[in-house]
Amino acid sequence: MNKQEKNVPWYNNASIVVLLLIGIIALIVLSSQSFSNVGEVGALMIVQNILNHNITYMIVFVYFVSLLTKFGKKYFDYSNLLMVVFFFVIFITSLLTLLHSFSLVTLLTFANNFLIFIYFLHTFARGTRFWKEFKLDKSAFNELGSDWYFNAIMLIEITLFAVSLISMTTVDGTFLATFDCVYVILFARYIYLYGVYLDEVGVKSSSEVENRDFLNDDEKISKDTSLVTDNISKKIDDFKEDLKEEKSSNKEKTDKDKTNKKRTDREEDK
Repeated sequence: MNKQEKNVPWYNNASIVVLLLIGIIALIVLSSQSFSNVGEVGALMIVQNILNHNITYMIVFVYFVSLLTKFGKKYFDYSNLLMVVFFFVIFITSLLTLLHSFSLVTLLTFANNFLIFIYFLHTFARGTRFWKEFKLDKSAFNELGSDWYFNAIMLIEITLFAVSLISMTTVDGTFLATFDCVYVILFARYIYLYGVYLDEVGVKSSSEVENRDFLNDDEKISKDTSLVTDNISKKIDDFKEDLKEEKSSNKEKTDKDKTNKKRTDREEDK
């Protein structure tokens, strides 16, 4: 491992973020089960309770665990398509909940679910045929930058966490709300890192995605996240330089035209 790889911050390291997500989901499932069951039911009932109360986390858990296997990497695009459908269902559910019981918590939950659905769709559909077939590049949501989505989701989730703590009356609820807040922020960071990865490698087709290992290209992601501002500044400087050259060229052309006009006027006077 080279020096650059050692200096990659954990929040720019996709493999660490995925492992943290797997760990936090496992912690949420185990904690919720231990809080709800105080040593009475059998193993089958425990499994049923886990699936009934934590089905959302379990699906995401399977998704991230699959990323660590060859099978998951091979069918990466198909897994993402299933996740898009999954997040769409969550978005519709949160919308119905908002309409049925309007409150600040349901409003913030709906906003976050909507942003996660749009953010995931517009990031992971890039490089696939769905991007062109559904013309997602022309979508109004595509105009918003990845930084904007990540910061918006994080801000809404922290606000939702604060509101939940105010109304929280139990210790177990406080722990679960904390874990869920960390989970959402980490998930948004995962989407952000994949978007940065696509920008860095310039992926344009699904085959290019399949032939590269996203989780093992953390040094590329870190390099890109640290150079985004420099690249933008460089482009701005190049643009300014081009404008200066164009203005200089136009000025020379104008001066030349004036000189030619003076010569023409003199010849006409003669």
